[in-house]
Amino acid sequence: MRLRSVPILASLLAILGASGCQNESGRAVAGQPARPGLNPPGAESASATESDNKAGPATKAATADGPRDYASRKRAPQEIRLMAHPTTVAPVIDGQADDAVWKAAPAITTLDFSSQRPITLKSVVTATDIFFLVTYAKDKPAETHKTWIWDPKEQVYREGNDREDVFIFKWSMSGNDVDLKLRDPEPHRADIWFWKARRTNPAGYADDKWQSVSTKPGHDTKKIKRGPNPLYFRREADAGVAPFDEKFVFEYKGDRVEKYVPRQPEGSRADVRAKGRWANGQWTIEFARKLDTKHDDDQAFAPGGTYLFAVSCFAMAYDTPHGEWSQAMYRTGDSFDRLLLSIPRSAGK
Repeated sequence: MRLRSVPILASLLAILGASGCQNESGRAVAGQPARPGLNPPGAESASATESDNKAGPATKAATADGPRDYASRKRAPQEIRLMAHPTTVAPVIDGQADDAVWKAAPAITTLDFSSQRPITLKSVVTATDIFFLVTYAKDKPAETHKTWIWDPKEQVYREGNDREDVFIFKWSMSGNDVDLKLRDPEPHRADIWFWKARRTNPAGYADDKWQSVSTKPGHDTKKIKRGPNPLYFRREADAGVAPFDEKFVFEYKGDRVEKYVPRQPEGSRADVRAKGRWANGQWTIEFARKLDTKHDDDQAFAPGGTYLFAVSCFAMAYDTPHGEWSQAMYRTGDSFDRLLLSIPRSAGK
């Protein structure tokens, strides 16, 4: 294997420079005026077409995948109720969806905010746990994320523009009368289940996080509403250890090296099991969590309860499309339909 020694300081600067402009908090856009790309679908003419972009070494390594801008709105948002089907036999969380209990569960279809693609949801519930089945169409899977790309001129690795497929459940922790949108927002707090095709799927989990929209500014918030009553958006991970780790490389190990490697999560961040499989142009993802984790950064569920939530095929990060990324819409997700989960009182009996 060919090895090249690189000055440690130069490598560190290159890595930090590459990742700093694309960090998950999106602070690069904080404090700027609202941009057209943040408007909801239908507010401006946008088609799901691909465009040519100027490409450096990392950009050339990533191919365009999916829409490059917001899709035109197919219909107005609706309120849709998902009924959790009681069962005494839990499904296996393997992304297969071949358990008999899924066939008995009723399905609903909602739309993704950014792409307007249909998303089918089912839910089953036992005496102790809640389960969800998600399916949506995707021409091809995106299962790498920010891959390290070797720059032969500078003799360092640079972060690639590839972005993984994701899916998000957003659960209101502020009751059922709040609006969960980040565009035209109102104050709320939410429990986030963030499945990621590269970072969390190999470990069999979703990343458990939380979000808030409030009147309180801070160094880790982004202003998303201006005027006399501004609002600030905050994204944080639950307490514990994530189901993935970052790998930094300072010597040549090949032209492309995975940046993220799976590991066993711990604490509240390990509450949500999830496994996805892509086949025949479709993602199938199964989720599982205890009804009540006893963690204050999670939304608790109970038989007889009704719970407001939203879903998205893209990260809910209040960001605009990035044409240089393999998935330009990666950080543009938001709430579309007003979804309600109903758990029957007979659950688990």
